[in-house]
Amino acid sequence: MDAPRVGELLPRGAEAFGVRRKLATYSLDVAHEKGGPKARGFKLILGITIDAIDYLEAQIQAGILLIPITEVLENPPWGIKCVVIVPVRGLGEKSGRVVDITTVWQFDEPHAPPRLVTVYIDG
Repeated sequence: MDAPRVGELLPRGAEAFGVRRKLATYSLDVAHEKGGPKARGFKLILGITIDAIDYLEAQIQAGILLIPITEVLENPPWGIKCVVIVPVRGLGEKSGRVVDITTVWQFDEPHAPPRLVTVYIDG
């Protein structure tokens, strides 16, 4: 695999993994020391809580197949990271709001599928 480039789709995006785990154990976990503020942000800004994990996971998975990479970062010795900004519509009373979600994907090896390493509301 050639190195990912800005403006291209995430290589092997259909095989991307780790979304549900990262959401459940970090970004939507209000009790997590570092993820808690992200979880509170998802709830406050988009009305998305752990109960809507299926929705957010689906939005992220669909988005990375359509939206190009915005940034590529060397991350030695762990590989390469790629940033994909995915717009996500809120739920419930926040359903009129669409906010950019930053997703960061790591390629642990040159031919490996991307693994989600973090996701948060941009800004």
